Formats: sequence, structure tokens, C-alpha cells
Amino acid sequence: MKALKMIAVLGMAVLVAAQPSEAGVGKSGLTGAAFLKVGVGARAVALGSAYTTVTGDVNQMFWNPAGTAMSGGKSEVLLSHNQWIADLSHQAVGYARDMGDMGTLGIGVVTLGLSDIAADRDAVPQFVLDAGTFDPNDTETSGSYSYRDLAIGVTWSRHITDRLDMGMTGKVVRQAIDGVSATAYAADFGAIYRVRNGMRIGARINNLGSDLTFYDIGAPLPLIFSIGAAADLLQNRDDGMQVTLLADATKPQDGEQLLYTAVEVQLLDMLQLRSGYKFNYQGSEDEKIDEVDGTAFGASRTEEGLTAGLGLNLGMGGYNATVDYAFTSFGILDSVHQFSLKFQF
Repeated sequence: MKALKMIAVLGMAVLVAAQPSEAGVGKSGLTGAAFLKVGVGARAVALGSAYTTVTGDVNQMFWNPAGTAMSGGKSEVLLSHNQWIADLSHQAVGYARDMGDMGTLGIGVVTLGLSDIAADRDAVPQFVLDAGTFDPNDTETSGSYSYRDLAIGVTWSRHITDRLDMGMTGKVVRQAIDGVSATAYAADFGAIYRVRNGMRIGARINNLGSDLTFYDIGAPLPLIFSIGAAADLLQNRDDGMQVTLLADATKPQDGEQLLYTAVEVQLLDMLQLRSGYKFNYQGSEDEKIDEVDGTAFGASRTEEGLTAGLGLNLGMGGYNATVDYAFTSFGILDSVHQFSLKFQF
């Protein structure tokens, strides 16, 4: 009962904190470090981001830190590559190790960036010029510039009981563009509870922290709140088949309520087939702020919805390796293909 109460408290915190502030912070045009919303790990992305209740996975340091809790001295390494929309390069590296009574410790790095962006001072937003601090390479018109987003986090998680896992991540978030940078500090918190017969519930809060400040203009990090449930079906079959159903209800503080659903089918302990769907993405609009004159306008949200992918388990010497692939449809935008490689030893 105590464990269920802890999950309930975290869930209530999710619902209360998710309410938009009177100051209008709940507008997507006013948040910084949007790269923190981009899904990390091909398995999680293929499952439509319905990942709050997945357990024993290094991917979870970028989602629900409670899900990284492992046992038996196990270690996992994650390498993830995602050539995202508009030629943005999105990469992630993670490492987690079970430390016995200390719990599981891990470290993760995620980056997103673009190089050789054509720079034209005439195209610089007026509010930046008014700040008097924008100087693209000390010329009126510079050839190109680049920008880079970076987040580095340290994760701790632990099996609190045989049913309850809890975890947290502390991280540094940095954005840099043409030599100008801003830094913020944040934390993620999460819990997963095993109910019975392969059923799990969980909750997570991501990106709770300080603002990013450019040109004396502060922008909050994209605070995200999720509760989720999962059920493992057809367990312990001789043929190694297992079906897992997952669902998450997610509330970004800067947007509307979202619903993620997914199914994962494991065959012969070697192949996993996955598919997910994100509801309330298509056809909706967010209020954004015009960078030139500061007026608000309606902007269509990405048409992201359907996701799919697969995983292949491989034995490599004394290591177990898993290759994961994810496909995401962005409607009128390009589709995205993501690959991950995970080692377990």
C-alpha cells in the first residue's frame, strides 16, 4: 500500500504541476531547449514514446529514470543515431551499471545540432538586434554559423521493493549558437510499480529546473509530465513469444494533453516487432510568438503520429547486443529513421 501511495503522490504532482500558469508559460513558443522533447533510443521511438513503464533498460535514463534499475551486476551501453527532420543530427550515448546495494548508476549524453547555416544579418530577428549583442562573426553578413544543443545527465535508480522502482536524473542543459551560449540545470524523477501478472504502472516528471537565458530573455525548459501503464501478455511460452501493450498519458506544460499507445511483440527471444501511435498531434495548433514583432499566431503542430520499428537480439562473444530501428512519419515533413545499438554485459 505504501508503494501505491508513493505512485499516487507522484501522479498527483504530475497533474497539479501540469496546469498552465497564469503568466502564460504554457505556450510552446516560450520554451527553450526544445531538443529535450526529441525521443531518444529507437525502441522508445518505435513504441510511440509510450515508455514510462519499461523496466531494466538504459534507454530509460532519457525517459523515466526509475526504468534503469537493474540487478545482478548487469551493465548496459546505448549508442543512438537519429538524422532528424531538416537535416538535424541527433545523437545519444548512455551507460548504466548495477552497483548492488547502491542501486543503478548511469550517465547519458544527448546532442542535437546543425552546421554550415547560412548567416544573413538582415534576417536576424529584430528583438535580437535591439539587444545589441548579436554580432555574427563581426561582419555585416557572415558566410555561415552553427548551433549545438547538449544535455549531460547522471542517473540513479533502485529497486525499493520487489515491486517498486524509483529513480532520478540530474542534468546540465546547454545551447550554443554562433559563439553565444546559455546553460540551465534540471532534474527528472520517476517511479514504476509492478501491480500483478506482468502489469505495471508508472509516472515521471522531466526537465524540472532553471531557465535558459539568451540576451536577457529567459525561457523555461519544456516541462513534461507522464503517467503510464503496461501489460505483458502470453508470458513464459515455450516458443519465447510475448506481447506487451503500453499506454502513456503525457502533459507537456507548453501544450495539450497527449496520448501514446503501443504494442511490442517478441518472437523466439530474438526478434521484436513494434508499433505505436501518438494521439492529438495531427490537426492541432499551438500558439507561438512572432520573433520579429512579438505578436501571437496559430501554428500547426507537427503531423507526427504513426511509429513502427523492430529489434534484433544478437550474441557477440560474452556480450548480448540489440540492434533497434524506428520509423516515424511526420506527415508533410520528411519521415525519420532512427537506429540504436545496445550492449548488455
